[in-house]
Amino acid sequence: MSYTSYEIAFLQDLVAKGSGQKAASSTSRSLGQHYGMGQHIGSRFTFTESDAARARLMLVNASIPIVPPSTGLRRAEAARNNPTKEKAGTLAPHEDSIAVKAAHGHCDLDGHPVVTQGYQVLTLEQALRVRADVLLVVENLESLRFLERNRWIDYEGKAVLAVFRGDRTLRADVVARFIESSGAAVWAYFDFDPAGLGMSAKLPRLQRILLPPEAALARAARKANQVHLYADQGGQWNRVLMSDERPMVQRPWELLRQLRVGLAQELMDML
Repeated sequence: MSYTSYEIAFLQDLVAKGSGQKAASSTSRSLGQHYGMGQHIGSRFTFTESDAARARLMLVNASIPIVPPSTGLRRAEAARNNPTKEKAGTLAPHEDSIAVKAAHGHCDLDGHPVVTQGYQVLTLEQALRVRADVLLVVENLESLRFLERNRWIDYEGKAVLAVFRGDRTLRADVVARFIESSGAAVWAYFDFDPAGLGMSAKLPRLQRILLPPEAALARAARKANQVHLYADQGGQWNRVLMSDERPMVQRPWELLRQLRVGLAQELMDML
């Protein structure tokens, strides 16, 4: 027997609640008409414990989980239950995707090496299975793609998994869940500006903020003269940065205040 993703969600919710009332939606009407579930009274359907037990059996017989996954159905899972409606209620292609690469050392997923060139996209579940000593959070995707250009980065002999911080497509909240759940030490490579420092400082288990050697960084910042990176952000992040007493935050923050110019990440990539 096949069910739409809406019917699957409806049945799982009924199993979880055991009984109760639901609005007379097209889904509740369909289940009532085709499977004899619930009693239609006015604008509502009333479901009993017997209906909930039947819903459980329907899911079990169709090899569908009783408890819905927190991330929703994938298209392949929905297609197995109803090929004509595989898009309805399913995850967008990159809904739980994370861009990663092995920046240094051997990082592997279930025994398979993570790519060292470009990047690969993993699900949150897959990313959590990658073995690495350190997560290096990178602000910009282009910098992640060509991270090997940064000859100045000292990886300290560790297995370092570089992770794109996220954007509208590769969602930043999914990346944040990954970082929080991982348990690995965290390094940060962001723009040299108040926002970059502030976002780095907020990362959990932060051990290092990666920046080029101070003299080279200062020369490049003065040459690029990206005054707006400091002027537009200084006021917004001043309180956060001033209250963080860690030397790895205070030293670059002091340099930023002296220079009063920032430096975009892509201009640091080949220093």
